Amino acid sequence: MKKTNFSWTLTGGVFAALVASLCCIGPLLSLTLGLGSFAASAWFAQWRPVFLGVTFVLLGLAWYLTYRRPTVDCEDGSCVRPPGKAARLSLWLGTIVALAAAIYPALPAANHQIKAAAVVASDAKLSVLIPSMDCPACAAGIEASLSRAPGVKQAAVNYDTKAAELVYDPTLTSRDQLLALIDASGFLAERSTVK
Repeated sequence: MKKTNFSWTLTGGVFAALVASLCCIGPLLSLTLGLGSFAASAWFAQWRPVFLGVTFVLLGLAWYLTYRRPTVDCEDGSCVRPPGKAARLSLWLGTIVALAAAIYPALPAANHQIKAAAVVASDAKLSVLIPSMDCPACAAGIEASLSRAPGVKQAAVNYDTKAAELVYDPTLTSRDQLLALIDASGFLAERSTVK
């Protein structure tokens, strides 16, 4: 097996995993680059299963080609050396990157914990619609970033209803700051629905 075939298989697997996760990584990346909302994320979300399938087929092929028992046929001088340590290390790293990109949308939901701060009568409540959310993982990401905001005691973002419900301490944060935080996620809060 030629080294270039191995590297193309590994590169293709990692690239497909990253493309499969663009529906959820895209808004964050576009926000970081100052591009606003990532309009193509819905397109990537619908093709995510296909991209993930291609990813794991290519990574499986890379693993097979790297760790299979080589056949030795050197009579004509065309011996092919098995992949070295660098190739195996890059396969391991590529697989880790691909797996991280593949499971990224599930991470905010799995790692998110609502703050256990006590709700008191002086706390304010905020309800707002976020109609531009295009995947459940996006809702989980928005919820996680809202939960980490200073003064937020409870945050719940529901993808099905496209709504966010917050309980916060008005002495530590304001309604406008929370709405700006939602907008910063790349999904705009609909101001006319604020309660």
